[in-house]
Amino acid sequence: MVNKTIHDPKECPWKDDHFRKCEDCKDGQRTVERWEPKPHRVIYDVSACFEEVRYRELIQKSGLVGIELEHTFEAAVIDEHNRAVYRRLQEWDPTQGRGIYISADKSPDNPQGNGTGKSYALHALTHRLCRMGIRCLYARTVDFLMELRAAYDENTQESERRVLDRYIHVPVLLWDDLGKESFRTEWGPERFYYVIDARVRLGKPIVISSNFDLPEIEERFGIDNFGPAIASRLAGFCKFLKLGGPDRRFRLRRDFDGRTHLSC
Repeated sequence: MVNKTIHDPKECPWKDDHFRKCEDCKDGQRTVERWEPKPHRVIYDVSACFEEVRYRELIQKSGLVGIELEHTFEAAVIDEHNRAVYRRLQEWDPTQGRGIYISADKSPDNPQGNGTGKSYALHALTHRLCRMGIRCLYARTVDFLMELRAAYDENTQESERRVLDRYIHVPVLLWDDLGKESFRTEWGPERFYYVIDARVRLGKPIVISSNFDLPEIEERFGIDNFGPAIASRLAGFCKFLKLGGPDRRFRLRRDFDGRTHLSC
């Protein structure tokens, strides 16, 4: 008997066999009978390879694009501003059916709370969830609104229903930049309330980043409309974390002439 470990899909002995699929490795072990040079059994430990394949499939469908695919906790620059929050996110158990709300810790040096790493935190958490084998969806809230408007333009309830169901029923939803939307009617706030309320009722985790605290969210979604209801649902469902510090998108550097420039 021979034991072998397959760590990566590139090492797969069956990759050219069209009748075998990665799903065949889901139990983490495969046994093959060999007859050359003499009869023997080879036991393959394929657990690491299967986890890698599953991760790649999940991250491809997660909504992350471009440089976001490089934003992991392992690659993050950790400092006194983000250390505690990033540690909490790496310890967070999504199976408990609770949410997380990450807001900006504003300061005189960064009064808008931009660039403190909130989006990066959601990207990194998406990677972690996919590594855990958990299907999740990362999206900016402005993109959610655009999807809904596109479905609305098709003038079919079925199209809008598909968009809403996608955001309601995914195991973990990561919504970036809540409060950046622009509303002209009650239609938009109502759809946000619908998704948030449904996920709270179903016990499906939602992770939100925002430059705004809940009182500000109330105002942005309509203090006489859905704002208070949205804030109330989030207050009862989420743990609240704050990310502060300077705008990380800007870095001071000096060129050869000694002049100071801002670079992103």
